[in-house]
Amino acid sequence: MPKVVNATVSLDQAAKRLGVHYMTVYRYVRLGQLPAERRDGTWHVLVSDLDHFVGAKKKRAKRGSRPAADWPARLEQRLLDGDEAGAAKLLDDALASGHDLFSLYLEVVSPSMVSIGERWAAGKLHIHEEHRASVIVGRLMARVSARFAHRGPSRGTVVIGGPSGEHHGLSLTMVADLLRSKGWNVSDIGTNVPAESFATAVKGVDQLRAVCVGVTLSQSLPAARDVIREVRKVLPDGVAVYLGGAGVDSDETAKQLGADVWARDPRSLIALLSA
Repeated sequence: MPKVVNATVSLDQAAKRLGVHYMTVYRYVRLGQLPAERRDGTWHVLVSDLDHFVGAKKKRAKRGSRPAADWPARLEQRLLDGDEAGAAKLLDDALASGHDLFSLYLEVVSPSMVSIGERWAAGKLHIHEEHRASVIVGRLMARVSARFAHRGPSRGTVVIGGPSGEHHGLSLTMVADLLRSKGWNVSDIGTNVPAESFATAVKGVDQLRAVCVGVTLSQSLPAARDVIREVRKVLPDGVAVYLGGAGVDSDETAKQLGADVWARDPRSLIALLSA
């Protein structure tokens, strides 16, 4: 029987053959690494193109590839060099290697920025280098998060912000992007927000499902308590206040400050909101 040279598979079938998630194959297609044709609303991949893609991956594996733990260090170096194009290419490569938005943010971007912050605090970097890296990451996150925009009805609105004294806005932006990718409408009011202003931002929000207060510094905890107190004055019944961030170490601390729930990290926050 003659070989069918134009046989195609769907993205689901391609994902099964590659042993990866459907969205990973979709990113391969969107990044132009795996050729595909869209017909009648469905992507079709030539079997020959898929076989070629698999063969190329095996060749790269034989030559040796950098371990996943190397992604943050590589990104950190590009950020410190001020190489925005190189940093953007690295994030594209990380996505193509199988990272999703969560692992990209939490296992690549966040560790690199933490390391840069620690090096600056230790006097090993100039302040302009730390600021420049933050600006580059902010622009890249805006571009990357757009690829993961949720399509479909909203699960409701979440207001997220940081109290007075907080100035680390990137961490809040990451959480906001992750929430949006899972279907929530997010009102990100930023950092260093006075308690009364935070309450004003919460008052009258349509379909309000939760209020999230982010604290990265332990010295900001008293300001977080003030925010929670003012927010509760205008909060509709049944809407919970979540408290999280590196500055909050336990559920007990969160409850003492007046919060309903301690969110240990972004993944647990989304699990709690979903529940």
